[in-house]
Amino acid sequence: MQSEDILKGLMSWVEIDTPTGSVDTISALVDLIASELEPLGCALERIPGRDGMGDHLIARFVGGQGPGVLVSSHIDTVCAPGNVEIRRDGDRQYGPGIADMKGGGYLALCAMRNIVASGTPLPGPVTLIYNSDEEIGSPTSHGLIQAEARKMGAALIPEPARGDEAITFRKGRAKYRLDFHGRESHAGSAFADGRSAILQMARTIGVLEGMTDLETETTVNVGRVRGGTEPNVVAGHAACDIDVRFADDALGFAVETQLQALTSEDPDVSITLSGEIEKPSLARRPETIAMFARAGEINAGLGVPMVETRSGGGSDGNFTCAVGVPTLDGLGVIGNNWHSPQEHILIEPLARREALLRALILTYAGTRPTGDNA
Repeated sequence: MQSEDILKGLMSWVEIDTPTGSVDTISALVDLIASELEPLGCALERIPGRDGMGDHLIARFVGGQGPGVLVSSHIDTVCAPGNVEIRRDGDRQYGPGIADMKGGGYLALCAMRNIVASGTPLPGPVTLIYNSDEEIGSPTSHGLIQAEARKMGAALIPEPARGDEAITFRKGRAKYRLDFHGRESHAGSAFADGRSAILQMARTIGVLEGMTDLETETTVNVGRVRGGTEPNVVAGHAACDIDVRFADDALGFAVETQLQALTSEDPDVSITLSGEIEKPSLARRPETIAMFARAGEINAGLGVPMVETRSGGGSDGNFTCAVGVPTLDGLGVIGNNWHSPQEHILIEPLARREALLRALILTYAGTRPTGDNA
């Protein structure tokens, strides 16, 4: 396929704006994807959305006796409808979710379409997943992703890249909320009777900031705070939301233990913790390094060297890795500025990235990575 041909098909996906939770537009895109997959002879399973999320789609291709490979993509996007203009500027194509990650999901479909059209037998089964809630942590889809991954020998994640690269490591992520309950009183006539939840929250935030350890790549970020009712009332309630990133799961659990042990300096103000580790880390294991080496061989044959990268952000690859399935990430389109009005892809590399993904699918449908050739 030529890059311009790929772009033409991709734009039909991009033109359907699908922010997380937009059930109707996500349903329309799932309809389109299913209609494009159906002629390829795969078995389609549509998982109805729940908890305010859209549907998920699974496409299963029968293959030989190989261990099989899972390719997992998401079709939900971040920016509000209308915030990302669809336009072309030379080799750049802009659009909502075009890089993250409708581009990668469309490359996966193109790869399977080309394999089927070529008559090349699949050495093992191939499963494609299109889920609709990755951008908020895959709350309704990570279970099915992990269930499908356990049936396979490897997982490929076509999240976007900033160049000819693949991702071999991603940090884990946790999200928490702290609620502070004090006692309201009139700030003028009965100040001493009150117990300020905001004051205790401020003291606790200082403790939270001290949990960040840049040497171990552990960060604890208080990203949102709120509390109180009126300026003339001692605040009876306050809350803050916390984002935790960690390079090793043990470090993530250590932070969680610290959060659970938080105490209030004021015995009349209570602290309640909610939340959990949302995504374990995608570890850089020997099997992952071996997969990257194979990707490098393929890309070299396409005339461009491959670069190994890492990311502080998570993906559904964190979930596949967590169940012990060798995972290579960042195999999607090349672009930049995702999650912003300037989100775009580069058009020229599209055909090369499709060829890379297609070759990796054929490799790992038939061979489970062992790490011996890392």
